[in-house]
Amino acid sequence: MLKNKYVYSVGSTPMGTSLDIVSYEIDSEKEGKHIYIQSGIHGGEITQWIIHELFSYIENNLDNGKVTLVPCANPVSWTQRIYFSTNGKFDLYMGKDWNRNFPGNSEGSLGERIADVLLKNAEKSDFAIDLHTSRKSIPFGIYSKEEYKKYIKIIGVEYNQYIGMETKTSYANTFNACLDKKGIPNLCIECGSHDAFEAEYVKKVFEGIKRLLSSFGMVKDQTIERAPQRIKTFAKTVKYTSPKGCLIKINKELGEKINKGDALFSCYDNNELGKEEVIKSDDEGVLFKESPTHIYWSGDDVVQIILSEGIEELETE
Repeated sequence: MLKNKYVYSVGSTPMGTSLDIVSYEIDSEKEGKHIYIQSGIHGGEITQWIIHELFSYIENNLDNGKVTLVPCANPVSWTQRIYFSTNGKFDLYMGKDWNRNFPGNSEGSLGERIADVLLKNAEKSDFAIDLHTSRKSIPFGIYSKEEYKKYIKIIGVEYNQYIGMETKTSYANTFNACLDKKGIPNLCIECGSHDAFEAEYVKKVFEGIKRLLSSFGMVKDQTIERAPQRIKTFAKTVKYTSPKGCLIKINKELGEKINKGDALFSCYDNNELGKEEVIKSDDEGVLFKESPTHIYWSGDDVVQIILSEGIEELETE
């Protein structure tokens, strides 16, 4: 078993401090698949809990092939901190989502240099996984090709969103879309909530990746939990926004079934003390995402619902 640690410099701060991406490679020294897994391209999206678990598991159980783990794919986004909040979704200099810089450029902007290093490493693999979190949410997978359904069945996260990235220009420069163009099968997994430790969700994603490694014949572990009997895919969602600037309390739990007429959230306006305005659902579905705050400007996203009409159930293998 070989374990290597690689450091890739993507630039430096104005004070000369090097900005580095650290990559870990665990190689069984036997022929097999090469799996690439990255985490943390957006600062504050803590999925490293899963990477830490995977590192220990793989070094003790890898039977063939090799695995590359990148715990912090973006050394800049994690420095974008204000008080106790890490604001790492967007590049504060360029005003751009960090995951819209692919395929990258080794002599381009800082975001493009980071993307260049990541993609050049990932494209050496047979399969890639990009770990994220999403505001305050339940875990869900994102797949961009119909043929990737076989992989989401193995991983077994309950809800999985289909996004046809080839036809959506807003996704053209994402990590996953660029891997698609290079013929590398891949998935994105939203592992739960921003800046959180959710032990149940960590375990679900960790077990799912273990199942994937087992399906590739890379590990031989009889203790791996079976995937749930059924999972769900979806493509249609709807957002509910704040009607005005106000304080809001959400009235439903993540993962809860929503019926038409259900009270989604309550608005409290400082200009109308003593009055509660209840926003009700016009749709049926499942609450899978909400904004992690009680403070809203007019038009801010509050909750997002998976529409029942677009949910498809799949039997796992």
